[in-house]
Amino acid sequence: MIDLRRAHRAAPAAIALVAILAACGEEPRVGARNPRGTSAEPATYEGITQDVMVPRCATAACHGGASPVSFPGLDAAAWYDATVAVPSQQCAALNLVEPGDPERSYLVHKLRGSQGLVGGGGARMPMGDAPLDDAEQSAIEAWITNGANR
Repeated sequence: MIDLRRAHRAAPAAIALVAILAACGEEPRVGARNPRGTSAEPATYEGITQDVMVPRCATAACHGGASPVSFPGLDAAAWYDATVAVPSQQCAALNLVEPGDPERSYLVHKLRGSQGLVGGGGARMPMGDAPLDDAEQSAIEAWITNGANR
């Protein structure tokens, strides 16, 4: 049998707990550990720039410098504007980075080596270098999933 006096006293605490849980909303989406492995912070534009794009992609032989050999330029100051919501030259159906959708981001396919499956071409990036490791790839995909914010 339910003791209504006891249930009545517990009701305010239960209501407060429900209100707290409702205020939290859905779980935040976060990226993998950054490539340096020093924290579990979400993948950020700054982290990806510093840890992946500039050292791995914005080299003089590829996507770096005043007149990069390959489109687009990926220097620290330029890569966001050159990729986010910008149509791919190799795959007209996709943007290079489609905020919120790594599967519709041609950059992700070029890094995975799956560009041919989406109608693109060319070599897997970074060309002439080892593919990005799992942490680097995960950081980029998580950043895109989370809206590709600057």
